[in-house]
Amino acid sequence: MLGISHLKKVLVGSAFAGVFFLASPAVGAQELPQADIDSAGFFHHVRDGRAASDIQAPELDRQVAGSVDSTLRNARDTVAQNAWQGNQYAEPATNPNPLGLLEQPTQLKQKPLGTNPNYRWKSDIFSTVAAGKPDADFVLHRVPGSWFDAPRIPEESDVAMSQGKSLYGPGTPIYVNGNTMCTLSVAGYDDAGRKVGLTAGHCGNEGDAITSADSYHIGPTGTIVSKNSNLDYAVIEFGSNAEVTRTYNGVTVNSLGGAVRPGETVCKQGVATGKTCGMTYQQAQNIQVNQVCAMMGDSGAPLLANDRLIGSISGGFLPVNFPCRTPLQGPVHNPTAATNMDAVLADVYRRGGVGVGFTLPEA
Repeated sequence: MLGISHLKKVLVGSAFAGVFFLASPAVGAQELPQADIDSAGFFHHVRDGRAASDIQAPELDRQVAGSVDSTLRNARDTVAQNAWQGNQYAEPATNPNPLGLLEQPTQLKQKPLGTNPNYRWKSDIFSTVAAGKPDADFVLHRVPGSWFDAPRIPEESDVAMSQGKSLYGPGTPIYVNGNTMCTLSVAGYDDAGRKVGLTAGHCGNEGDAITSADSYHIGPTGTIVSKNSNLDYAVIEFGSNAEVTRTYNGVTVNSLGGAVRPGETVCKQGVATGKTCGMTYQQAQNIQVNQVCAMMGDSGAPLLANDRLIGSISGGFLPVNFPCRTPLQGPVHNPTAATNMDAVLADVYRRGGVGVGFTLPEA
C-alpha cells in the first residue's frame, strides 16, 4: 500500500512535467497558459486502472489531495514568474543582480549549516521533485530560476576561509562587482608568478571586483584585468588574500586545451546546474557546440573532457531563451556554446600582460 508521504510525491511527480513546461520561457508571452490541476481526478484514474487488473489501491484522503493541489498551483505560479524574469536577460548563462532576486526560503525539516545570500535550502515537494530528488529532505538553490540541487560549499573552501583567504579553482562560483554571478573556468599562475583565473567575458568588465560566492565573507579577492568580448573570456588577477588550486569541489583539471570530436561526451560544473554532461555537436576553431545543460550563473564554467579543460561555457547557441532549468528536462533545452580553451590561451599570449604563460597549480 502507498504511504501518504509517498502518495503525495507520486501525484506531484506525475503532474510536474505539465506544470513546468506549460510555464516555460518557450511560451514567449506574458499571459502564460495555466495547467489544469486535479490530483484527485488523476489518482482515481490510476486507481481504476489498477482495479481492472485486480490490484487494490488505498482510498484517497481528500485533505492530502487538497494539499497537493495547493502545492502544485503555487509551483505553477512560481515557475511562470521565474520564466518571465528569464526572458528579460539577454545573456542566458549569466545571472545579473543575484542579491536582488533571492528566493524566499521554505520551512525546513532540518536546517543545514552554512548559509549566505545565494544559499537557499528548500524542502517543499515541488523543489525536491524538480531537482530530480523526490525523496530528499531538502535541496539547495543558489541561482534564481534554477531547480537543480546546486553544488555545496566544499570543505577546502571553508578551510581557506578560516585562514582569511578565498580558494579558487575550476567551477568556483563568483560574484562579479557584487551584481553578477558566474562560474570560474580555471585558476593558476602566469609566467610572472601572478595568481590568475579565467571566466566568461560577458560576466563583467575591466576593473570589476571578484568575490568567491563560497567565501563571500572574505570580500573581493580579485579583479578583472582584461577581456575579449569576441572570444567571450575575461582574465582575473587574484590578490594576496586568494589561493588557487587545480582541484575544487570534486572537479580536477590536469591539462589544458585540445579538441573533441562530434559525438564525444563533455561535462561542465556550474553554480546553477552543477555537473552536467552532453554530446558534442561541432568543434570549430574558436567555439564548440554541445548539448550540455547550462543556464544563468553557469557562464564561465569549465568544459571538460575527463580531466582536460577544453573550453569555457559562454551561453545558449540558438537565439531562443530555453535554458536548462531542471534535470527533468533531460536534453530538451537550448544547445550550449563554449569558447575553446586553446583559442583563449593563444589570445592571452598574443595580447601580453597578466595571464601570459598560464599554468596550472601543482595541486
